[in-house]
Amino acid sequence: MALIEQQGQLCGVFPFHRDRWGRLRSVGYQLNDYHGLVMRQGAEIDAMQLLRACDARYFAFDHMPLTQTAFAPHIGLEAHSPVMELEGGIEAYRRRLSARSAKGSAGIFQSVGNARRRLERQVGPLRLEMACKDPHAYQRLLDLKSRQFISTTGGNPLEMPWMRGALDDVFACDEGGFGGMLSVLYAGDHMVALHLGMRHAGQCHVWFITYDPDFSAYSPGLLLLMGMAEAAQAHGFSLLDLGRGSQPYKARFQTSSIPLGEGAVSRPAWVAHAAMAKAARKRWLKTTILGQVWRAGKRWFHRAGH
Repeated sequence: MALIEQQGQLCGVFPFHRDRWGRLRSVGYQLNDYHGLVMRQGAEIDAMQLLRACDARYFAFDHMPLTQTAFAPHIGLEAHSPVMELEGGIEAYRRRLSARSAKGSAGIFQSVGNARRRLERQVGPLRLEMACKDPHAYQRLLDLKSRQFISTTGGNPLEMPWMRGALDDVFACDEGGFGGMLSVLYAGDHMVALHLGMRHAGQCHVWFITYDPDFSAYSPGLLLLMGMAEAAQAHGFSLLDLGRGSQPYKARFQTSSIPLGEGAVSRPAWVAHAAMAKAARKRWLKTTILGQVWRAGKRWFHRAGH
C-alpha cells in the first residue's frame, strides 16, 4: 500500500497487489468492482509519479471510475457499472425504468410477477430476508456459487484462501455505516436464491448472487433482485449497484450507470499501449459470432467434464 501526503498531511492511499514480476494490480482485483485511489476530495496526483514511487513499471485496471482523474489519460476503453435508482420507492423506480426503456417497465415487472406467482403456487409462499445473519445460509451461498463456477469455468476461485477469507470478512462485517449483507429468498422452506453484497451510505453493491438450479425455471435470481429493490426503501437504500458486466438481466433492471475506464500505466508507455490493443481485440472477439460460439463450446466442455 502506498501512502500519499501533501504538505505533510496524509491525503490518500493506493492499495495494490504486486506480482512476482513487479507488476501492480488493484488490491483484490478478482473481487474488487472498483479500482484506484482512496483520496481526499480535491487532492491530486500524477499516475506516472505514483508508479515510480511504488517502484513499479506497470499497473493495469479495468474497473476504474472516470472520476479518478489521475488515471484518465491512461484509459483506453470505457465500460459501465449498471445501477438501479430506487429513491422514492419501487414505483419511482418503475417510472425511471419506463423513461429509460422504449419498451417501458412492463416487461420485466410482468415476467417477474408471473414467475413469482408460479413459484408460490407450485413450491410455497415467498419470503425475503434482506439482512440474514445465518451462517448456514452463508454456507449455502458458497456451495451454490462454487457449483456455478465449476460448471461455467471448470475451476472454483472460492477455494483460494485469500478470496474465501475476504468473503468471510465481508459477511461478518457490521460497522454501522458499512457492512456485508446477505439476502435470502425463500419459497416455503427452500432457499431458492441468495446474495452477498456490501452496504454503505444508502447504497447496496450487488456482488455475489446465485440460486438453486433446481428452481431455475422460476428465474429465482431475478425474483431476488426485484425483492431487494422492493425492500430497499425500508432498509435505507436508494441505489443498487449491479457491478460491471453485460449480462442481459443488468440491462433490463438498470436505470442508469456509473462510467468506468479500462487501461494501464507503464514505464515505458508503449507497454501499456500494446496491452490495450490486445484488450481491444479480445473485446471485439466477444462481440462476434465466432466469440459467442467459442464461449458456448467452452461452457459445454466444462459441463460435460463434470
